[in-house]
Amino acid sequence: MKKYLSILLILIIILLPINVSAKTLGQLKAEYKELEKQYDDKKQQIQYTESEISTAKARVQSIYSELEAANKEIQRINDEISKLNESISEKDKQTKELMKFFQISQGESTYLEYIFSANSITDFIYRISVTEQLSKYNDKLIDEMNEMIKKNNENIEKIHKKEEQLTALQKELSEKLVVLGKEKAALDDEEASIEAEIKDSLSIINFYIKAGCTEEQDISTCAKKQLPVGTRFWRPTDTGFMQSKWNLDPLSGGGYRYHAGVDISNSGGTKIYSISDGRVVKVNNYYTPNVGYGKYIIIQHNINGKIYTSLYGHLSQINVSEGAIVNKNTVIGLMGTTGHSQGNHLHLNICLGESSCQSLSQTVDPRNYINFPAHYTWYWDRTSYY
Repeated sequence: MKKYLSILLILIIILLPINVSAKTLGQLKAEYKELEKQYDDKKQQIQYTESEISTAKARVQSIYSELEAANKEIQRINDEISKLNESISEKDKQTKELMKFFQISQGESTYLEYIFSANSITDFIYRISVTEQLSKYNDKLIDEMNEMIKKNNENIEKIHKKEEQLTALQKELSEKLVVLGKEKAALDDEEASIEAEIKDSLSIINFYIKAGCTEEQDISTCAKKQLPVGTRFWRPTDTGFMQSKWNLDPLSGGGYRYHAGVDISNSGGTKIYSISDGRVVKVNNYYTPNVGYGKYIIIQHNINGKIYTSLYGHLSQINVSEGAIVNKNTVIGLMGTTGHSQGNHLHLNICLGESSCQSLSQTVDPRNYINFPAHYTWYWDRTSYY
């Protein structure tokens, strides 16, 4: 009989669920230090991105100046060409008036009438000389002016090519600024998320220190002494519309976003309940518009001996304080649209174990623990099965 009892005891020990996520207070503090390091790294990334944005903006501005200078140069060259054309036309007119009846043609007798009207051989030679000099001078002047016009046109072509290059570079830099702007916004969100996670982790650490937990003590064991025992989770509002999913959630403009919880929408001021018995470990009443979860609450639960954490975000009002004991019927706050939100809704996260419950990597799908209806549908009470 003893042999069978020993075998049975071994089987029970083997089959008992092991809490692989169990942590000591010391480990929780080490995670807090790692979060601080991540926060510092993220700030450095933001500074580098801001530097890139400043450099790109300065280059775009210099391109505007270069384009403006190129346009002025083109205008100057065009003005010069116009003046040269006027000079050519005027000079040609003056020459024709001076030579009067001379008729210029290539390959034929030129200026014969003028030359053969000479009164003497000396006059004859003089008239030939004058005619040749006037003709050569006029042709040379016009050739020089035409050469200048040709060079000016070549300069205009070069400037136009430079304009095209600058415009292409400007477009490239503008596109880069858009990309860098999105990266900066994402980094700002990550920084805010890590910053909130750091504050919440510190609050949770202090909660366990006040509870008397030691550095090497399993947090779960210590927490169970501080938390009321619950048996299940309930929906957090009397009525609600299932607006978004956990993990990858589709956006209205196309594409997807990473989403750490589920969104439940309703009118502003809708009562928000704790999803089960538990203790409030974090209350955040201070927030930045368009950043993070706004006003939020974090509650830890002991459900049938297992520790869970829940987060309730974007609240308009918080009705509980840190350390308060709550149950499924406790109105912990009211629905709102604080923080990064585009309308009244509740953002609900659920995490396994003791957690700040902020990021996607920490959370689990609330649908696996709470009976919610299908996506984009309403529920009308907290208990009906779907």
